[in-house]
Amino acid sequence: MTVAIGLVCSDGVVVASDSMASMGTTARPICKVFAQPELQMVWTASGSVYVIEEVAQVIADSVKVSNVKASCHAPDPNGIRTTLAPKVTAAMKKCYESALPFGLNQAVNGQHHPFISDFLLLGWSKSKPWFMEIDNQGQLNWHTDAQFAAVGSGGAFATVAQALMRHYVEGRPVNVDDGLLVAYRAIETTCGVSSSSVGLPVWLATSTDKGARVLKREEIDEVDAAVQAWKQLEIETLIDLRAPAHGEKDEAPEAPPSLA
Repeated sequence: MTVAIGLVCSDGVVVASDSMASMGTTARPICKVFAQPELQMVWTASGSVYVIEEVAQVIADSVKVSNVKASCHAPDPNGIRTTLAPKVTAAMKKCYESALPFGLNQAVNGQHHPFISDFLLLGWSKSKPWFMEIDNQGQLNWHTDAQFAAVGSGGAFATVAQALMRHYVEGRPVNVDDGLLVAYRAIETTCGVSSSSVGLPVWLATSTDKGARVLKREEIDEVDAAVQAWKQLEIETLIDLRAPAHGEKDEAPEAPPSLA
């Protein structure tokens, strides 16, 4: 499984995820954020690596489909819903059907389908965002107005982490630079508190007027450094809030009584 999030900013969109990919009882790190520059889109997913790879191929092939490209460039949410989304859900259905003995059954003998996967697709074109979720049952949900959504085994943790940081961004437009910090910290926090199925490092991708791309590892390292500095400033601020008024020093605590 994984944790993956999408975030709408004032000048672009951001996706972020952890790196955990589980294969039965083993795990390995992979990149689970993607960019499709021709569609001015970035996306991320949680669930089966097999399903994600099949959907990645479908999305890559969609750049050759004129009505998909036109819908993303407009951007036209209804067009995206009727042209791109069915291609993604068709790929999911094909993968689900290949799972034995599950087929299209969501559960068998109390076990959940091993291939269930959720997708977050975001785009930025002509200074306008769009944000669509395709959940593991094929439901289409729009999050453009909400501006944030999280999926995966750590999705609930990521939502709480984002809510705890909301006061940093409320009341002013959040640009992509700030959005990267919020997204990174939400994933990092989730990896720190979730008991399993998620893991560092964090991956980030953006779509802005400059195009859609996955950030290079050194760029993500810079975001990490900024987040660590942010957390240090919080510690210093908390210390200042606890400091006595007017610069007075705390009285030394009384020595504990001797046990002699």
